[in-house]
Amino acid sequence: MSAKRSVLLVDDHPVALAGLRLLLEKHRLFRVCGEARDVTAARHLVGELQPEFIVLDLRLGGRDGIELVEDLHALHPAAQILIFSSLDEERYAKRTLRAGARGFVAKDRELDEVRAGLERLAGGDYAFSTLVQRALFDAAAGGGAADPLEELSDRELQIFRLLGEGKSTYDIAEGLHLGVKTVGTYRERLKEKLKLKSARELEDAARDYYEREERAAVLRDRK
Repeated sequence: MSAKRSVLLVDDHPVALAGLRLLLEKHRLFRVCGEARDVTAARHLVGELQPEFIVLDLRLGGRDGIELVEDLHALHPAAQILIFSSLDEERYAKRTLRAGARGFVAKDRELDEVRAGLERLAGGDYAFSTLVQRALFDAAAGGGAADPLEELSDRELQIFRLLGEGKSTYDIAEGLHLGVKTVGTYRERLKEKLKLKSARELEDAARDYYEREERAAVLRDRK
């Protein structure tokens, strides 16, 4: 019998980690080679263990993790990344695909779909839901309803979300290791792209977005 294929689990929720470990520990194809609960540990273990697959939550420490997907993909391009997250699947799946992920399973789905997703990746396929595949096809064909947030870059969406959390320009600059003027430039771009007239309108829109995302994430986590 050939050796089982290695999977690194990255999630900051102990219950989620325990469920994933239980799901995979007796699987005929996979074995859990390690677990990480924060960004630093994830980067370290990917470099050390060189896993064949990574199951990754996007909300480590409460932040969206598009940059982490990019980092892990750059550290170990051969690893196939499956996102397992409570963030909105339609909003984030396309961004994670661009960052290097090959699949996305929403946390409101049955846990067994993670197993099915890994099996699809192991078979050389992608693992996105029919809903996301349809959205990707619509985008490629130039169809679908226009959504201003889809026009934002990953960094712009990240800063928009941080503004929604109530972070100041200085806090965002410090947290993302950017200059204060750079964050100010991003704020201006956000106002322009979202057709907002003032800093107050931008902050109100960001807060509304963040609160909607958080409410939806809580509901998905409870399912």
